[in-house]
Amino acid sequence: MGKRILFLLTLAALIAFSVFYVVGGMQAYSRYQQSSLANAEHCGGQFPVHICVRSPQAIFSAFYPSYVATQSPLFTVNYSSGSPMTLLVSVSINKFSQVQTQTVNATTTTQSASFIPSLQNQVLRSLTQEENTLLHVQVKDTKTQAYYVNDIPIVLHSRWLMQWIPANRLQIAAWVTPDDQAIAQLLRRAAVHLPDEQPPVPQGMVGYNNATPQQVIDQVDAIYDSLRLDYHMKYVQSTVPYSASGGGSNAGLEDIKLPTEVLQQRSGMCVELTMLMAAAVESFGLHAEIVVIPGHAFLGVALNENNLQFAYWDTVDVNNNVAADSANVAANNLYTKNLQQRTLIDVILLSDARSAHIGPML
Repeated sequence: MGKRILFLLTLAALIAFSVFYVVGGMQAYSRYQQSSLANAEHCGGQFPVHICVRSPQAIFSAFYPSYVATQSPLFTVNYSSGSPMTLLVSVSINKFSQVQTQTVNATTTTQSASFIPSLQNQVLRSLTQEENTLLHVQVKDTKTQAYYVNDIPIVLHSRWLMQWIPANRLQIAAWVTPDDQAIAQLLRRAAVHLPDEQPPVPQGMVGYNNATPQQVIDQVDAIYDSLRLDYHMKYVQSTVPYSASGGGSNAGLEDIKLPTEVLQQRSGMCVELTMLMAAAVESFGLHAEIVVIPGHAFLGVALNENNLQFAYWDTVDVNNNVAADSANVAANNLYTKNLQQRTLIDVILLSDARSAHIGPML
């Protein structure tokens, strides 16, 4: 009886080990297949050249102009050659970027080159939906002999798409477009409302030039009142999904239209109307900041050039016949309340973004 039990235990152990070995082997083979597939998509080259391309799977296209301005290494090409030779390495995003080419000297030692090809003219204007495209990489020698050609799938997110995480916080400045012609038209209309303010009123939209803090407020009030009275702007209820923890790839995603689109449609959610007003005040030299609180965003404007004092405007009542001076008082109180309660999620100074080479998207 004892021998039989021993035999059964031994047999069970052998079966368990066999199952573990087979399953483990299948998992290892699966990982090998995935690794081989990745290498087949990104690595290769005709002897004696070896090339490996590193590329993100997706790009927030609204951020791309700032990537170019800062020369962020979005795409990296590792190269080597069994015998020394000069190579021409070209990288482009199909229907999105121009071709960027670098001349490199390949040796047996693996070296790297970073790429961030410039945008095609006006390409962002029509990119309002996600687009699947290809990163085209070509490597050839000076005699045009091709050693590596590959098209790597890449997703271009809509230019409306903002990812609200701390690492991207300054990127919101891409939606602030002070040089847009629609902003210039808004300012012309806003100037008409300056005489409605308590005297002495500023002589036009003069920014900080010989303007008192109250006259700075008057200029922003005029913009707000123009949106309310001339554009009949409608506030659309929304939530700003700022993810303070960073989250995953889908954390804090929100579609944000450009100021010119908001003016055309005469409606916008809080962050869109805030970007619109920020673009307007920046266009004539005022310093703006974007205040983010739980589920909401509103505008702050420095009342002097040294940024020592700010006043605030919240567009939530722009379609409720609330005048600008009342909206200013309410927003000042809202800022103070959130400051005292320690519920300010972020305060993004536009000049910080511009110093970080994050310019207007268009």
